[in-house]
Amino acid sequence: MKSERESRWRELAEHLKVVDSSGVGGLAARDVSRMAKLYRQVTIDLARARARGDDPARIHYLNSLAVRAHSRIYSARRVDLKPALSYFTAGFPQLVRKHWRFIAVATLIFWGTTVATALAVIRDPALAYSLFDERMVEYENIRLEKQQGEYRGNFTFSLADSPFVALAIIANNCFVCIRMFAAGALACIPGLIMLVYNGRMLGTLTGQVIHGGYFWGLYSLILTHGVLELSAICIAAGAGLQLGWSLIAATDRPRADAIRLAGKDALGLLGGACGILVVAGVIEAYVTPHCGPAVRWSTAILTGLALLAYVGLAGRSQRSTTSASS
Repeated sequence: MKSERESRWRELAEHLKVVDSSGVGGLAARDVSRMAKLYRQVTIDLARARARGDDPARIHYLNSLAVRAHSRIYSARRVDLKPALSYFTAGFPQLVRKHWRFIAVATLIFWGTTVATALAVIRDPALAYSLFDERMVEYENIRLEKQQGEYRGNFTFSLADSPFVALAIIANNCFVCIRMFAAGALACIPGLIMLVYNGRMLGTLTGQVIHGGYFWGLYSLILTHGVLELSAICIAAGAGLQLGWSLIAATDRPRADAIRLAGKDALGLLGGACGILVVAGVIEAYVTPHCGPAVRWSTAILTGLALLAYVGLAGRSQRSTTSASS
């Protein structure tokens, strides 16, 4: 009986050596299960040894063995950030380049609607009431009538409020992205409608502000964070259109298979867009309301150049290496 117990202890100790040197992956599945069983048996042996008042050296050995086994079996899995880092440094920009046509369609529809609506409102300011929500149009008109000095829009909160504003902005913009994505996934048409709707909203405001003589003030505010924010929204919308198109164009395979194959890339684009929105939200809460026009325009230009370099160049060397090795 004693030799059987000692055999269990030695076996557990051998398993622990393997885990210490190679991790749990160094054990076969059956050995992992066996180690857990041996641990339970050793804790019983330890309890009995303490109750009988056995040799203190033996109790100390069993206690240390049980502690080691417990820490290996119940240790929390380490969070591996390498996949996320690899995705944002290479995977996401590769997806943007792969599906650039859908993103370009979303961008053209959004900005095309914005420009067309703005021109219509500039030509006939009263048309704004027909193009968008009357209360919002009236609110902006009243604000423009009372406007004195630099145009600030809604960016009048204090620096102390910026952390809470940043969280609210990021949450709201991510929700907008998810809605745009989901709408596009529904066979594209709802996504196209949402792009037109949002472009009409921005275009109406743009036309009103241009008519009031505050165009540069408005866009110094919008583009400070908007270069990233609006690009991310267009990427999410493009991802939804890509998924929706896979449903429409699935002619050579079942639609369920087509959606499953397209879904991975589409969700990858959505996740990357939400990542960009985190940066945009911080800029919108800290830079847009609290810095002057020179800083705002500089931020818009620098973030635009950085975004172009990121989606245009990041991950190219990795793909080239992968292609060469294959």
